[in-house]
Amino acid sequence: MTESIGQPAYQQVADDLRRKIASADFPVGSAIPSTARLTELYGVSSTVIRAAVGQLRADGLLIGQPGKGVFVRATPEAAAERAATIEDLSRQLDEFRAELRRVESARREETAAEIAALRLDAGLLRRHLVDLYAQLGKPYPDDGASVPAVE
Repeated sequence: MTESIGQPAYQQVADDLRRKIASADFPVGSAIPSTARLTELYGVSSTVIRAAVGQLRADGLLIGQPGKGVFVRATPEAAAERAATIEDLSRQLDEFRAELRRVESARREETAAEIAALRLDAGLLRRHLVDLYAQLGKPYPDDGASVPAVE
């Protein structure tokens, strides 16, 4: 039975089922009673039972197998550990993505600097070629490209 304690009925049922799973009244791998049976046991509607079971599924304690029933997947402690591990992996992934963005940004800056240096070198080489052609008294073969400015 649920009580009028200011807590939704589905939450009271979910909390009681969670306690029963933790105390191994419903051990991992076992089926929980049917919706109809839980409705009788708790004196609530099937909507309340479905909401409670849905909450425990979302928490990782129960898993449904269509046509077979709903089974205990993990204890509350194991589900909490798994959730902590998932949160830790998620945090690590976020940190990795941030580091990747920093590396990509730094690499773009390095690449831009390398390209600028290569353009400067190419401009200097071309300017030397123009000067050498002038010293030989020959016109530099103009390929239509402008000579980059050299500072």
